[in-house]
Amino acid sequence: MLALSHFRHFQHFRHFQIYVMKQYKYTLDKSNKKFICPDCNKRTLVLFIETETGNYLTDEFGRCDRESSCGYFRKPETEYTNTFKVIDKPKPKSSFHTLEILEETFINASSNYFIHFLKTIFSNDEVKKAVFNYFIGTWEQWKGTTVFWQIDQQEGIHHGKVMLYNPATGKRVKNKEAKSIISSVRSLAKLDGFILEQCLFGLHLVNESTKVIGLVEAEKTAVIMSIFKPNYVWLATGSKNGFKYEFMKPIKDFKVVAFPDKSEYNDWLNKAIELNGFGFKISVNDWLENTDYSNGTDLADVYINELQAEPPSEYCKSKQEHEFSKESLEVYEIIQRRKEPKRELTKEESYKVIQSFIENNTDTYIVESAKSVESAKVQP
Repeated sequence: MLALSHFRHFQHFRHFQIYVMKQYKYTLDKSNKKFICPDCNKRTLVLFIETETGNYLTDEFGRCDRESSCGYFRKPETEYTNTFKVIDKPKPKSSFHTLEILEETFINASSNYFIHFLKTIFSNDEVKKAVFNYFIGTWEQWKGTTVFWQIDQQEGIHHGKVMLYNPATGKRVKNKEAKSIISSVRSLAKLDGFILEQCLFGLHLVNESTKVIGLVEAEKTAVIMSIFKPNYVWLATGSKNGFKYEFMKPIKDFKVVAFPDKSEYNDWLNKAIELNGFGFKISVNDWLENTDYSNGTDLADVYINELQAEPPSEYCKSKQEHEFSKESLEVYEIIQRRKEPKRELTKEESYKVIQSFIENNTDTYIVESAKSVESAKVQP
């Protein structure tokens, strides 16, 4: 049933790497403890500690986890002491999930809230195809959650990210502390000793026939855009920090168009310039950055908003030209085609389609009606 049928047997070799390690006088706390950010007043501040004693510095020195919406970061002036250490350390062997655990997440897709949401805007056939293309799973013990599997081109299953979405809005569900409900298969399945090495979400879809890759941040966005614009192979970094060499290396030889979330354009552009210096072929689309959508908006949000709006809303206009850009018109045209009413052919029209195919050796027959002219395709 699944495209993943067999796993390759990996032979792991012992690689030694040399690390030059600075002994920092202060470092960010690596525990899960958070403090009140002096800027946004949220409990999202990671404090600096003194390396030697483990004592926290005052609450003015730290970094807020809300990098996009807050961005507070203040570090002590003295960063490190003049001590260095050179060690030989073997590269750890990466862990992979089994095909069996992936298949188990397909048992109860009917309870998956994200799939419920997809069915409110797409046809059942479109949703089914996307679910099977990306192997979207459900963690049964955590009601309604979605499993986004990271699978490489050799069918190695690196990671399963578990997230909860609102079935009505498609937005992430957050807890009392306004944090998204998110976990991982290795954590929920209590796979002790699992050595995580992540890859791009959707990487397994890339092959020799791939022409253009569309790169976004969120897995949800990649899935939705694969239905709206199937001419791209859509991948996701999983986070804005996932746009990096280690993740991008497997698609170095492919043409990549990156679509950053609103407010992330400059960061992604700088990273693309850096990666292109190593031979990558990445362009960064700036259309969303030049619209009046709010910060944090992603490409899927735009398409969904426009699907629910008629005519196109004013806030979609370009800030600079105050008129619809080429990209805005493309969004509008795609959405309008989806809004056009579909009708089934009559039996007589079906016979004419077949006869046209036989006589003209073509798979297209024009069906004229009082209200519209439609094109019917003969299914192979």
